Amino acid sequence: METCQHKRYKIFWVDDDPFFLNWITPQVTAFACFTIQTFDNARGALEQLKSTHPDIILTNLVMPYMCGLEMIATIRCEDTDIPIVVVSNRFQKSDRQAALEAGANSFLCKAGINGLAIRAGIWPYLA
Repeated sequence: METCQHKRYKIFWVDDDPFFLNWITPQVTAFACFTIQTFDNARGALEQLKSTHPDIILTNLVMPYMCGLEMIATIRCEDTDIPIVVVSNRFQKSDRQAALEAGANSFLCKAGINGLAIRAGIWPYLA
């Protein structure tokens, strides 16, 4: 069972699909302990990481300018502790393996996902 214990968790969510983010974000933030800052590309998220430390990062794999795998590897060069969860439509075993090898903690498939599944997928890395 999810409990906030009076803590608010800051999520960075990196995905170039505004329709997906606009649909899923309210479902996740309906549980009051989550705040989400969205980025439409990895470069913006990496720049913000210089001044803000989120509790967890969610990322897509396929994005313009820099893919999710490159972003994960870049983050891991600086920070080995921050949890990173991939949320992607790329669900082949090779995609999952590449994400984990780059340094992701977990992988969730967008197909059929909802806010409850996102919260369940990230909660173990926050509690």
